[in-house]
Amino acid sequence: MSAGSRTAAAIGAAALLDGGNAFDAAVAAALAETVALPSKCGLAGDVVALCVTAGADTPTSVVSIGGASEGLWQAAQAAGWDLAATGPLAVGVPGAPAGYARLADRGRMSLQRLAAPAIDLARRGVWWSPMNALLEQESRDLLHRYQPGGCAYSPVDGAHRAGDLVILPGLARALQEFVTRGPALFDGPLGDAVVSRVQNAGGVLTAADLCSVQVDEEPAHRVQTAAGPVWATNAPTYGPALTHSLAGRIPAQVGPGDVRESLAALTAGKLDLPSRQEGTSTVAAVDSDGNAVVVVHSLSFPQYGSGLVVGGYDLVLSNRAGRGFTFEPDHANSPLPGRRPLTTLHAWGVQAPKGWLLGATPGGHHQVPWNVQVLAQVIGDPAETTMAAALTDGRWQLDADGVAQREGRELAEFGARSSHTMVLTAGQRCAAAADPRWDGAAVAV
Repeated sequence: MSAGSRTAAAIGAAALLDGGNAFDAAVAAALAETVALPSKCGLAGDVVALCVTAGADTPTSVVSIGGASEGLWQAAQAAGWDLAATGPLAVGVPGAPAGYARLADRGRMSLQRLAAPAIDLARRGVWWSPMNALLEQESRDLLHRYQPGGCAYSPVDGAHRAGDLVILPGLARALQEFVTRGPALFDGPLGDAVVSRVQNAGGVLTAADLCSVQVDEEPAHRVQTAAGPVWATNAPTYGPALTHSLAGRIPAQVGPGDVRESLAALTAGKLDLPSRQEGTSTVAAVDSDGNAVVVVHSLSFPQYGSGLVVGGYDLVLSNRAGRGFTFEPDHANSPLPGRRPLTTLHAWGVQAPKGWLLGATPGGHHQVPWNVQVLAQVIGDPAETTMAAALTDGRWQLDADGVAQREGRELAEFGARSSHTMVLTAGQRCAAAADPRWDGAAVAV
């Protein structure tokens, strides 16, 4: 079990100990992260996953991302196609509840059991990690712009400090409603509260929009590299940008120029590389039966998504629409009603001698270069020692101008904000690994 939060990793491991499979562990950990990492992921965000069921010869891509709201095109047109990346018009249609529920369908446990640790964590209070404290400080202006009286994540009388216990009773209520309603979470009181919050702030989201999410579950696409095949999640994720970067090449020789070209190809030249991209986390789990899954769940970026929080539920609303769409009327990624936006979220998989190695990282556009670098080391040699070396080696990433920045040079050592999680299944032997740069952890049971 591996997760971007140590608390979540332990909760996922407990699900395995209680008789759950990899999918149970991943969902339990993911729901715990909505409490432990509320700036990064939540019930009003999105879910992307790569799954392998025991004996499968191809991973499955699971994409649960809401499409453009019915009124977004008209609102963008009225604004001259100049919409802010945060705020009420940036709020995306949440795909997370349907995504979590679809993954839970592959498990053995009820939603009540899977959500119980997260609900208890929200009621008792979550330890505010140094990372949470940093991301809150970076987000105070955004949160106070839309909650001038403060909110659970940024009180008006001062920011939380690392080590504080932050109690989130509203989020506990939201999670309990998820237990009751599952993928139809927003077809009820919580949905009414979301619509009211967004429309009162000037947005266009409706109840019908909230009920429009469809989960895409289909075989992951595959590309052949000079070192072996790689599978990745399908469009509209950035999986195709990752595989385009690697196709026909020696992965270790793929450089910044190759990645820039692949990103530009996917976005039809409209490539935006903001420096702060903290609105995502990942969890990964594997079991002795041969099941494996890696989940990428997100509020988009920067942290705290749109900046709008639904009072009474402590629910952070994503800005998937504001960050994901290209606001040009004739662009292939424009916000036509129902069209899903491009998302930097993606996950990958490679074959091991007797199973699979799956992985992913948060990081916005940095995800593709970071995943390329990890894959360059593990493809063809997916072993525990190789996984560890791949996660601790120095990284490069692309700055806002598309120029490579390297750890130990332009960045501090371990200065990239990557947070990879990986799991390996090879017969009866399983392994998990977590990036040491942030708060992640891997737990074996």
